[in-house]
Amino acid sequence: MDQEVEDFAGHQRRFEITCHFNGLGYSVRAVEKDRDANGYEFAAYSETSPYDALGRVRQKIYKGLATRHLTGSPGDFGMMHDTLRGRIGWSEEGGAFLIIDGQIVTMENLASILSGHEGWAVELRITDALE
Repeated sequence: MDQEVEDFAGHQRRFEITCHFNGLGYSVRAVEKDRDANGYEFAAYSETSPYDALGRVRQKIYKGLATRHLTGSPGDFGMMHDTLRGRIGWSEEGGAFLIIDGQIVTMENLASILSGHEGWAVELRITDALE
C-alpha cells in the first residue's frame, strides 16, 4: 500500500508500505518513494498481528517526520538540538554515510557538525530498525 504523510516542513512524503510474514511474526517496512533508497525508511515487527506492526510503523513515520534534526544545507549542516537520528547507508563511491531528515550526511559533513561541539560528550547508539 502507499501512504502520504506531511513532514516537519509541510512537504508531503510518499511511502510504500510492505508486510512480510517470516514464520515467527510480521515485519512491516515503509520506504520513501522516489528517493533512490536515500530517503526515510521505517520498520516495525509484531509476533501476533500484521495490523499491530502496521500501527507501530505508522507511529514511527509520524514521529520521525515531525522532528527536524538538521538545519542548513548539504556541506553546511548544523544540529537543531542535541540529537541526530537517522539511519546508516553505504555506497561504493563514498563509503559510509548517514541519512538524517531524508538527506545524505557524509562523514565529512558529520565531522563538521561535531567540530562545533568540541569538548562536549557524545553517545553513539545503534538500534535495530524493527524495534
